[in-house]
Amino acid sequence: MIAAVLFLLFTVVPVVETYLIIEVGSRLGALETVGTLVLAGLLGAWLGKRAGGTVLREIFEGLRRGEPPAVKLVEGLLALVGAVLLVTPGYLSDVVGIVLLWAPARRWLAPRVKDRAWAYLSRRGFTFVGDGAPGPAMRARQEAEKKFDHPVVE
Repeated sequence: MIAAVLFLLFTVVPVVETYLIIEVGSRLGALETVGTLVLAGLLGAWLGKRAGGTVLREIFEGLRRGEPPAVKLVEGLLALVGAVLLVTPGYLSDVVGIVLLWAPARRWLAPRVKDRAWAYLSRRGFTFVGDGAPGPAMRARQEAEKKFDHPVVE
């Protein structure tokens, strides 16, 4: 299975990307084709930075509320992959990159990727501690907030 995926990633995808670049170049012209690829790279760098900042903010806000960060970390990874794909020259990679940087698609995809990764690692003998519930320190903080009826400021 992994050999097939690697074959696709390193052989078929570059061939398709090259074909698409040649086709677009024959219709738009060489300068315009290079321009669109450079523009996509600049857009990818800007959108990646923006999406990464948003995901980091959401991770820290979730941690303050006592939420486990696993899904948000996967969202951050997907945003990073999306930005890298946009910076990589090619039209197919640009489309996939834009989809991964689009927040609704990332939010839909992240829990599924996390669950598949957890299942894959579990089948290979990795164990995970905890059930995603808040740990003792977070529970103590939540109890203190209930007791004083306001957030605890550190």
